Amino acid sequence: MKIKLIALCALFSLSLAASAGLWEKVTMMGAETLKPSAEYLIETAGWNIRVYEWIPADNPNTRCMFAAGSQKGGVACYSVND
Repeated sequence: MKIKLIALCALFSLSLAASAGLWEKVTMMGAETLKPSAEYLIETAGWNIRVYEWIPADNPNTRCMFAAGSQKGGVACYSVND
């Protein structure tokens, strides 16, 4: 009986994780996927930081970048004068 309860809890946990991914797909259905204008890695004291840069669709005079790593990440945007 105890093994069945553990298996049921594990199955329930897996179904919640799977439905979270499904919920994301359903809520983003029809959304346009854009590719970043640049992608690169930065070696920083043993941590590889991934950086993505893009131009926002509604503001072509702005550049944004997102830095992601295993510990933290964040977005920064700045204005450019063409």
